[in-house]
Amino acid sequence: MLTEFGKEIRKLRIDLGITLFEMAKATRVSSAFLSAMENGKKSVPDDYIDVLAEQYEPVRKAKSFFLALADKTKKEVRINLAESNSSANELAAAFARNFSELSDEQVEKIKSILNKKETA
Repeated sequence: MLTEFGKEIRKLRIDLGITLFEMAKATRVSSAFLSAMENGKKSVPDDYIDVLAEQYEPVRKAKSFFLALADKTKKEVRINLAESNSSANELAAAFARNFSELSDEQVEKIKSILNKKETA
């Protein structure tokens, strides 16, 4: 799933006419890592926007925009539901819908349930 940061980086690559490999090489990361950042599987490293800005004028001009997008991806959690059953999918969707309304007590209760599973 492309992140907003990933969409902008991919758009930048297309606009500049460069491949993922070329951008990865210019910004000193692997192609796999750049692809994973675009797809939200890896967080954007703290200094990556600086590296992008060194290499590409459009990033230099809109650095605060790219920094905000990178920061936003660090605050998002993605769950791959491809291999989950329908019950697990329903649970994930219900959790996402209600997340911001959970009380401190409910958060602690859920954490307790999940931590018990980890130690079992």
